[in-house]
Amino acid sequence: MGYYKGIEVADRLHGLIRHMGDVEEYRETLQKLQGVWDNLTLLGQLSGTGTDMSGTRQAFNQLTTALIDNLGTETLKKTVLALKSKAQVAVDIMIRNLFERTADIGFLATDDDVREYLERVRQGTASPADGDRLAERFREYVDKYSVYFNIILLDTEGRVLIQLDRDNPVARSRDPLLRESLTTTRAYVETFRHSDLLPDQRVSLIYSYRVTDDQSRPLGVMCLCFRFANETAGIFADLTEAGDWSVITLLDQDGKVIASGEDHHIPIGTPMEMVLDGDSRVVRFAGREYLASTRPTQGYQGYMGPGWYGHAMIPVQHAFGKDASELLKGVPERTLADVMRSPSLFGESLRRIPVQAERIQAELNRSVWNGHVRQSSDRAALNPAFSKILLWEISNTGLKTKDVFERSIGNLNETVVSAILQDSQFVASLAIDIMDRNLYERANDCRWWALTSAFRETLGGGRVDQPKLTAILRAINALYTVYDDLVLFDRTGRVVAVSNRGREGMVGQVMADDWVRQTLGLRDQRSYAVSPFAPTPFYSERHTYIYGAAIFDRRVPGLVVGGIGIVFDSGPQFEAMLKDALPRDETGEVPAGCFAVFADRQRAVIASTRGDLPPGATIDLDERFFRLAAGEGVSNIVEYQGTLFAVGSRMSKGYREYKGAADPYRNDVVALVFVALGEVAAERPTCRKVERTRLQVRSAHASEARAAEIASFHVGASWLGIRSSRVVQAIDALGITVVPGATRHLVGYAMFRGAPIPVIDVAELLRERRSVGGVSRQIVVVEAESRLFGLLIDELGEIPEVADDAIERLALMGGAEDSSIAEGIATLTDTDGATRMLIVLDPDLIVQRLRVPRDVAQPVRIQQNGATSP
Repeated sequence: MGYYKGIEVADRLHGLIRHMGDVEEYRETLQKLQGVWDNLTLLGQLSGTGTDMSGTRQAFNQLTTALIDNLGTETLKKTVLALKSKAQVAVDIMIRNLFERTADIGFLATDDDVREYLERVRQGTASPADGDRLAERFREYVDKYSVYFNIILLDTEGRVLIQLDRDNPVARSRDPLLRESLTTTRAYVETFRHSDLLPDQRVSLIYSYRVTDDQSRPLGVMCLCFRFANETAGIFADLTEAGDWSVITLLDQDGKVIASGEDHHIPIGTPMEMVLDGDSRVVRFAGREYLASTRPTQGYQGYMGPGWYGHAMIPVQHAFGKDASELLKGVPERTLADVMRSPSLFGESLRRIPVQAERIQAELNRSVWNGHVRQSSDRAALNPAFSKILLWEISNTGLKTKDVFERSIGNLNETVVSAILQDSQFVASLAIDIMDRNLYERANDCRWWALTSAFRETLGGGRVDQPKLTAILRAINALYTVYDDLVLFDRTGRVVAVSNRGREGMVGQVMADDWVRQTLGLRDQRSYAVSPFAPTPFYSERHTYIYGAAIFDRRVPGLVVGGIGIVFDSGPQFEAMLKDALPRDETGEVPAGCFAVFADRQRAVIASTRGDLPPGATIDLDERFFRLAAGEGVSNIVEYQGTLFAVGSRMSKGYREYKGAADPYRNDVVALVFVALGEVAAERPTCRKVERTRLQVRSAHASEARAAEIASFHVGASWLGIRSSRVVQAIDALGITVVPGATRHLVGYAMFRGAPIPVIDVAELLRERRSVGGVSRQIVVVEAESRLFGLLIDELGEIPEVADDAIERLALMGGAEDSSIAEGIATLTDTDGATRMLIVLDPDLIVQRLRVPRDVAQPVRIQQNGATSP
């Protein structure tokens, strides 16, 4: 802990808190009020009012320290979580993408057409036409997988045999990746640096592997050149928005920038200070301070990538100014109030601050009220007018201080809830982006595998070599583990081979599904078909998607000879996508109760992380979450099965060509992320929330008529009072002892000046409903028939001066004198011009009404100055 402008704050806030505009504003206001408290304390000691402000001053000072520390901590936490999320998402989405590339190179390196061409090259029988046909095959591949910009095929000596980019000036390579590709025991070689294969590129990301013959002897090397800069630009664009000052980069193992969201500001190759020893830290870059966070990848299916890091940072002067309160406009006020009371959302120390402020203010009000009562009773006071003005100023300053606490806590609560809504929508965007990117690969895979020469020749020739076809399918499935099965069928829909050994019994069956008919009806190699998300025997009657592509005869253009269906392993794959997208707290854990869902526009669940929402179930949620246009999102607070959730959503928009303008396939899926905010209140308070006029202690007014000061208080909606001369003191309503068998009017007994006094419930006498809350409940000790007793009231009120003739007697108004406890009613004009009626109670009538036993009520004696005491 350390000090910032006289206030003790946590070490992590040093250097940052001055940039938190709202926190700084509240600090300045509270410290100004602290100076006022210093003056009032001194004046109170000099004035003889008997009101000592030292305790109040110290209590507010301690609360100020707690408030500023909490405000700063929560503000920092919100910004850090956003930075961490962006850094984590940037590196993890890239790693997911690269995982697919490791499978692609393994598959292409075993392609029969590539093998045959390299065999002819080795034998010296390859013709230019052979090379052109294979180049066209590569071009078809890149048309489907637009993440690549070049494919290069080399022989074992490094001579370039085929490449798609005719402008790339390379004919021979001596890059070490060639030797590594020919000798590695791994399934691929991943290279990220400058390569003579792409001499015009500063750095390149290349996936390579050897091509072998049937005897596993190397024939050459295949290289896939990844569109790294293009891909990172898309990732960074999705993670930032207008007005966002954060900068996202990818770093290599040494902390050098390999991709930048603002390369004119942070150029490629710049060494950065990584933050790996905590969630965040202030770093210096180019003469400026930034709050930064660095995150290693979480990996995907065991693949950890090249060892890169996601790095996000934001200038400290712009780190804490974002206002997300607009997100709360659609939240019902009642729902928002329930959320603000949630113990799971806000820490105990933060929730305790407004309660403590309320308690301090109640004690202050009582102190001021008692001081005024003493002034009214003390006819020998030196300067009663000054004393009353001072008391009024003390009360007003207390209200101002409490108001600052209430506003700051309220604003902080709204900030926290807004941030949760914003974060839930962000992670929903991440989830649907991961899904679109993943299914993009599936749409491409089926079309590329449909070009496999063995499939086209076997199905087109009429003689099916099932062992050979099965072996090819299993080899593919071993590389692409996201599939549960690969199904090959002929032009009649008859299954001829499967990759899943457990479904070999389905070989020979004729499929009549719509997706099979649609696949066989495709007219070109660019098209594909997708089944509805429904149960299928090829996924053990579970829900999934099957992507299908037509297989065309090699000899007769346009003739469909069969098709391939790839069965997506939707259960674990979709669940993993959702789990990876769930929000994390500062410890890296998913907050309790949070879950995520993929659903279609009809609310049918595709996948969820919640056991009671299996695929095919219907989720009961407002339709506004399902009416979204492609790429749109919405967030709100909803009640779902007895719990309040912040729900963020995002409708799918596709990725690259998948679901793009030229793609006829449409399948709208919405990602929903539920962040638990707390249980719905079983019963909301039935008591009325009564708005009070602020406590004011008015100065005495010059008047020729006899006047009395009325010590007023509130009970429910009633404004009541007793002549100050009959009031002894107001005390806190604590420590009341209940007496068994007592009447309902008698609350119990409280200790006052060393002796018990009976406490009467005024609300019970008046049949008045209590107002909401009980923090400030008080006991007003009064004297009647030389005895003391207490009146339990809700809040203390003003102490107005009222002319005797302004108090209208109840008898004159036809009241029943034998049952009333009031001596009259005074009509007063408030400071805002409103007319209010004050019911003046008579303690003697209360005693007569209740017949308070004389041997129980505490006797009093009258002192010389007119004050009462035991």
